[in-house]
Amino acid sequence: MPNQLLNFYDYSSNTANSTPAMKGIPKLDKETLPYGGGTYNPSGDSAIAPVNWSPPASTPPVNTPAVAQAPVFSGASSTTQVPGVNYDKYKDPKTGEIMSPQEYAIYLGNKVPKGTGQIPNYAGDAVTNPNQTSADLTKRATDLNNARNDIATGTTDPYGVGNKSGIAYSPTELKAIENAYAGIYDPALNDVFSRLQEKKTLEAKQTSREDKIFATNESIRQWRATTGTKKTGSSTPKSIFTQTQLNNGASNSGLSIDSFDSLDDDIKNFYINPPMALNDEDKKVPIYQIFETDFDKVTAGDLSAEQLIEDITGSTLPQAVKHYFIEQIPEVSEEEKEGFFKRVWSAIKGN
Repeated sequence: MPNQLLNFYDYSSNTANSTPAMKGIPKLDKETLPYGGGTYNPSGDSAIAPVNWSPPASTPPVNTPAVAQAPVFSGASSTTQVPGVNYDKYKDPKTGEIMSPQEYAIYLGNKVPKGTGQIPNYAGDAVTNPNQTSADLTKRATDLNNARNDIATGTTDPYGVGNKSGIAYSPTELKAIENAYAGIYDPALNDVFSRLQEKKTLEAKQTSREDKIFATNESIRQWRATTGTKKTGSSTPKSIFTQTQLNNGASNSGLSIDSFDSLDDDIKNFYINPPMALNDEDKKVPIYQIFETDFDKVTAGDLSAEQLIEDITGSTLPQAVKHYFIEQIPEVSEEEKEGFFKRVWSAIKGN
């Protein structure tokens, strides 16, 4: 039976000697202790050498603290993207680049359905009802301004653009979005304030003019009484003109219905059935339009008040109509006008 110990040693038979001889050293390999205990060699001093242990591949990974997700936007120039966020809706359809908060807010604002909301409604009213009063425009301006401020401060988010969007914007980004979306209101506000100022100016001018109408009517009445000149037709306005004619005449004159009704019948007829003449462009227009243009020329210094008065007094218009338009000529004192009124009314008797 073979001796198993021979597997551990290298023995050689010496044919020259009758006794066996041991040659070489024991053939032992370095041994590794289990569980990372180190290594040792039985053939040496058996000292254990430590080793750098590392966990086996099956060891679960060590948990690391969670890192807060960055907001979707971090500025117009940022290329950082948050994992799991679909960026397709944030891309500019024209450039394909991810939009900044301001650009995205404006983009969403432009997608607001037309025909609903304050801005489209205001635009529609401006077209269909351009003659709103200053009180109407003031209320509209107040409503628009309040809505804008509510969006800019984050109080409201009517279209889910900012704090109701569900997106983790940073405070700076959210403020930029709110300001950008609120800025959509600015053109409408600029327009309504501009219209309001124009309306107030027009109404002030209208009030001044209608105040003067009362004085003009009284002056014409006195001159008629002095010269014995009678009105054309009946003294009852509504027996001469229909309500539709009175409405059209008031529109042509730029006066309210009540103020127009107070005019002398000859003046009302002048606006209801206006005589025509050629203007500076050789276009036939109502004479009252030519007078309005001439008033502007007098104010600008392109036509003298005296020349315009001569043109009016030398016309074939009724005396009340001449009186009415001479009264409106700018740059002429009341004393001078009284002299021209005398010429107009005295001409009836040939004086």
